[in-house]
Amino acid sequence: MAKGERPRLAILDRNSHVREFLCREFELQGFFATALRDAAELSSSLNGHLPPDVVVLDPEALDLGAKLAKRLGELASRVPLVLHVFPEAEIPAGGWGAAGALVVEKQADTRELSRAVRAALAGWGGSPAKMEGDEA
Repeated sequence: MAKGERPRLAILDRNSHVREFLCREFELQGFFATALRDAAELSSSLNGHLPPDVVVLDPEALDLGAKLAKRLGELASRVPLVLHVFPEAEIPAGGWGAAGALVVEKQADTRELSRAVRAALAGWGGSPAKMEGDEA
């Protein structure tokens, strides 16, 4: 990501309302957010001309069953990954094999998710520029 450029965020969730809500929230914080419907759109986004700098992903949206751990591991090796899960989700040790992925429980308040996205960006080898909505 070039200095001064808005971080690109891809959001994949089963629920279209959640996708659109999160995109609006992150756009207000200075991100360029894209809502993705399924694994095919995620793959296209990752292989596109301007891939996302971080992916927020509801693992249930991939609907991969036993192949989920392998796919999440592959994703986490390519891009910072924040897994956005329901509080009652049973998260296996290692977060489904996605080494380095951050896990955040879904809730109405997006502050924790925002902190995780920024931490994922910062931990990936670059520090995101200060954006609107940052607390001092």
